[in-house]
Amino acid sequence: MRETAKRQREVPGGKWIFEDAPIPRAVAEMAVPTVITQLINIVYNFADTWYVGRTGNAAMVAALSVCMPIYVYMAAIANLFGIGGSSAISRSLGRKQPERARHIFAFCLFGGLVAALLYALIMLVFGGRIIPLIGGDDRSSPYVRDYIFWTMILGAIPTVGNVLCGHLVRSIGAAKQAGFGMSMGAILNIVLDPLFMFVILPPGHEVAGAAAATLISNTASLMYFLVFLVRHRENPVFTVNPAEISFSAGIPGDVLLVGIPAALQTMLAMTSNIFANALVRGYGSEAVAGMGVAKKINMIAFNTTMGLTQGILPLLGYNYGAGNYRRMRKTIRFTAVIGLVFTTSCLLVFRGFAVPMVRFFIAEEKSVAFGSTFLRIIAFAAPLCTFSYLMNAVFQASGWKRCSLVLSVCRKGLLDIPAMFFFRGAFGALGVVLATPFAETLSLGLAVVMYLVYVRKLPAPAGRKDDVSGTAGRVGPRDDRG
Repeated sequence: MRETAKRQREVPGGKWIFEDAPIPRAVAEMAVPTVITQLINIVYNFADTWYVGRTGNAAMVAALSVCMPIYVYMAAIANLFGIGGSSAISRSLGRKQPERARHIFAFCLFGGLVAALLYALIMLVFGGRIIPLIGGDDRSSPYVRDYIFWTMILGAIPTVGNVLCGHLVRSIGAAKQAGFGMSMGAILNIVLDPLFMFVILPPGHEVAGAAAATLISNTASLMYFLVFLVRHRENPVFTVNPAEISFSAGIPGDVLLVGIPAALQTMLAMTSNIFANALVRGYGSEAVAGMGVAKKINMIAFNTTMGLTQGILPLLGYNYGAGNYRRMRKTIRFTAVIGLVFTTSCLLVFRGFAVPMVRFFIAEEKSVAFGSTFLRIIAFAAPLCTFSYLMNAVFQASGWKRCSLVLSVCRKGLLDIPAMFFFRGAFGALGVVLATPFAETLSLGLAVVMYLVYVRKLPAPAGRKDDVSGTAGRVGPRDDRG
């Protein structure tokens, strides 16, 4: 009895953070671990490119750039069940429905792992045919095959699983634990990269070495999460029991209709990268390598902002479910200021130090010339993405499926891919990159309009306190609006 009580006190949870903590403290508690995880993942991506860049082989660097979109498709699978599940779980907790949250957790955990297995089978059967479609050429294709085998055939389940578990664990407010698990895998990857690339495997197999290190690291991260869930099984939400899966009470629709826009946002972003690689491929492997390096550097702005908005998603979802709209608005405003200050700083740094930043990753001069020019252009998109990411997180957290879907599809896919073809005809390789700030500008306008509609449909806050007495416990606008 005493042991059970002790373990229950140790179970992580976020009720105080969700309901009572000052807004800066709540945002910090939820977002900082997620941002740190994103930054560590960026360092890991940088490490891969930096280590492979030391070989002086532009085809190897290009192979990493070519593989990045289809590798990140696995993150889309994780987002389908992870962000969709996080939104549904946090709203259920805000409405004091822990049993429903538990069934959602089980549905998302096992649904994501099954989807990862299907992705691995698809890559096993069709991987060879996909390579030329994503920008691989005769020089880079052997390296692309190695990377696919280790990270997407053998590594699909651990890659999807650790990101998925991070989202689900964060949904109850355990952001630190989620951040630790995901960061641990990325740090281990950074440590293992040089060991596998330059010690264990012979020269010429550096890409395979980086991929093997990724597989091992993601597996370790997934094992951490599974042990964590078993250890804290007394938590009313956590479960690793497939018998807890439920297809009733609208759970699949609640998860997937929010998760699909989140997955599409990731998939379309990577599809955009595939088109970008294919459109600049005619300018040589150096252009593809330069594009890859520029986009990796720009990840500092984009992924940090993504981490910030994903981190606060459960906080927004809980308060939406609880009817605490005043606290939601304060959280949104505070996050917007933080995000804008950071991304504007990134814009200034990227434009001012483009050449040395690109040269840090690859020394080949033609690739540096392409990469630094590309970076100066796409840097303009950094501040613009702040509000698009934030508004999408608001719609996801609130279950506003249509708004999230429209914004996701327009931002990446509907706007930027046609713009790549149009601007390429006018400006060549530079036009492919110009499409990014162009699409972000239009998406920002769309996001602002939809957010104004969203705010008008929220009930006016009552009372003077953050608990908005008179609205607490009342469900907000219908989740399927938008």
